[in-house]
Amino acid sequence: MMASYRVIDYSLRPAKFAERKMLCEMFSRLKVFGSLESYRYIGFGSIWFTDCVLFHRTLGIEDIISIEKEEAHAERFAFNNPYRGIQLMMGTAAEVLPGLDWTHRSILWLDYDDPLSPSILDDVRTIATRAMSGTVLAVSVQAEKLDDKRPHLDEPINVAKPEQFRDLFGDARTPRELEAASLRGWTLSKTSRNIIRQEVENGLVASNQGRSAGQRLQFRQIGAFEYADGAKMTTIVGVFVDQGQNAVFESAGFSELSFFRDGDDALRIKVPLLTPGEMRHLDRSLPRDGDNNLDLGPIPESDGNNYAKLYRYLPNFASFEP
Repeated sequence: MMASYRVIDYSLRPAKFAERKMLCEMFSRLKVFGSLESYRYIGFGSIWFTDCVLFHRTLGIEDIISIEKEEAHAERFAFNNPYRGIQLMMGTAAEVLPGLDWTHRSILWLDYDDPLSPSILDDVRTIATRAMSGTVLAVSVQAEKLDDKRPHLDEPINVAKPEQFRDLFGDARTPRELEAASLRGWTLSKTSRNIIRQEVENGLVASNQGRSAGQRLQFRQIGAFEYADGAKMTTIVGVFVDQGQNAVFESAGFSELSFFRDGDDALRIKVPLLTPGEMRHLDRSLPRDGDNNLDLGPIPESDGNNYAKLYRYLPNFASFEP
């Protein structure tokens, strides 16, 4: 399979850009648990290292690990590594994560290009059984369709029925209420997030057996996103918090963020198709004061409202005229 960075130009994905900026704003509130500079970031930097650069520059994080599975391209990853503080670790997440030092508070973004799979859930379980209080986990997966890519198959099989899902993931990971409709369209996005969240919960049940009351960890969801720059994608975000630090978690004010989501619903990121001139026009009415109306001019209302929700997180566009 061709490496994703050879297929996708990450700089041309405005919805992904907006999600990244919102995640950064969320992560900035982790300072109630400890200085952001003391955190470690773990992610999949790819050849662009976009997330690594953003979190270093914005949050001041210097301890950064970028996990890269394309070992044949290690030299190119190393060549593009922008900072000496970024430790490049070649291998899959399954190979790298268990061997890390988990005594640090961490920000983890497992940003997969693939749809949900048993191996992804194994990675999630690894983190859930090792993370310390104050660690945040974001998991992104493709939500276009599920595929069974097990080695014994001649070619991938689309997982479109509950019995196919059960055959791939096993009984323990198959929701009782799973229906065929849960495995297609945007509903698959919700299904994927729920299964990831349940995997975290199951991991915590095992790890909490050795903890005393007050030190047992919970997973407090703070975000859920959906978007389609091409394929449908979804992300779930949550913080590991021991019961004795619930007041600390509440003081972070995650619920005050306009994109806070702690349930099944997700923020659907819809990037409006506007010209730079139209964006500048809308900017004159922003930020909104309560429910005041936007001066839309000829701009469609839906595009104007979407822009008003996302303008702080969208990339800056420039127009070039001959």
